[in-house]
Amino acid sequence: MLRQSDRPYVLPGDIGIDDALGDEIVAWTDCFQECLAEEYEDFDRRPRWAPGISAFDWYDEGRRIVAELRARFPDVQVLGQFGNYVFSVNEMRENVGRLPISMPGEVRSGYIGVRDFVAQNLYR
Repeated sequence: MLRQSDRPYVLPGDIGIDDALGDEIVAWTDCFQECLAEEYEDFDRRPRWAPGISAFDWYDEGRRIVAELRARFPDVQVLGQFGNYVFSVNEMRENVGRLPISMPGEVRSGYIGVRDFVAQNLYR
């Protein structure tokens, strides 16, 4: 058996997460590793998951795990930053009140061009 110091990774139990929740985290992560089929380079398409896998169920399970971690570790900032594996970039932007992004050369009403987006974000 590998000692913790010999492994190139950390398991939930190594940082004080009990076995039951740790097993749920590992199963959720395994599902991601096995079932995420394709990410896209554009801003409008959602990532594609393996047939028969509900990305929305996976997302809901992740949100439940994040809530559980926050409840168990109130002094730790637990971030749930995995929506980009379920929703398109533009869906996520519009859900927080930001303009969607268009690709270079696309003129789309109500969108911000990617070049303008990059220029704005480089100097913030």
